[in-house]
Amino acid sequence: HDVTVYEKSDRVGGRVIAGSIPKIKYELDNYRAYLERQLFEAVDNGQVKLNLNTEADLNMLKEQAYDSIVLAAGTVNSTPKLPGSDKIRTVQATDLLNDPSLIGDAANIVVVGGGVVGCETAYWLKYEHDRDVKVVEMLPYIMKGVCTANRGHLIYYLRKEGVELLNCSRVTGFDTGLVKINRNVSKGVPDPYNTWQPILPENIENPLAPKIGDDNVDETLAADLVVLALGGKPDSAMFFEAQKERAASEIFNIGDSFDAGKVLEATRAAQALAYSI
Repeated sequence: HDVTVYEKSDRVGGRVIAGSIPKIKYELDNYRAYLERQLFEAVDNGQVKLNLNTEADLNMLKEQAYDSIVLAAGTVNSTPKLPGSDKIRTVQATDLLNDPSLIGDAANIVVVGGGVVGCETAYWLKYEHDRDVKVVEMLPYIMKGVCTANRGHLIYYLRKEGVELLNCSRVTGFDTGLVKINRNVSKGVPDPYNTWQPILPENIENPLAPKIGDDNVDETLAADLVVLALGGKPDSAMFFEAQKERAASEIFNIGDSFDAGKVLEATRAAQALAYSI
């Protein structure tokens, strides 16, 4: 195939770049570097045309008259609109990982979102930048859906260094130097540091699991910086527009712009699609 790649930034790798920044992610960084090297070798051999700092638009794609167009635009960050957002400094976790200077002189940092991105960022802030960190998560479980071994490892080291994990907690607003939360403190709330007890799939009911009550309290957390790790929604706008305009005989949407997932799903999907074209 005659392949052309368009990338709007000056580097290939997308969110894997940010995900490779913490030192504990060295294996992912090795994989990222391997893929980058493979691509550049293909470019040097004339097998692929790579256009960096080039944001593709629909007119450009139609003018080139491609037989197949593959959209892999990733996700759009979720940014909550909460009262007092203008009174405190906020930053997306991926932006912070890509540019650590955004930490500035912040000593107390609150990470909003206790998924894998939020917890890896909290670990990085604590172990590599020696900041006081708290993680706020709405769900009962921290890092739900993450591999049990990885989850246990990360939570153990977060606890070891005093990173406070606040599950069943919802951010309600901000003030100068403060994050306002509403936290469920009922006895049924799971211990966020408990990693020996497996998290059952949602379709399996555990009759012995304690019921989570509804004893909520309003609290405030001191913060010089708020890190948003709330995930994102698929950026599929160009895919649907390309379909509407019939920009090519074959149009595909893949990766996070189809459904936000992990590197494994993205790699498998890309391989399957490449073989099918």
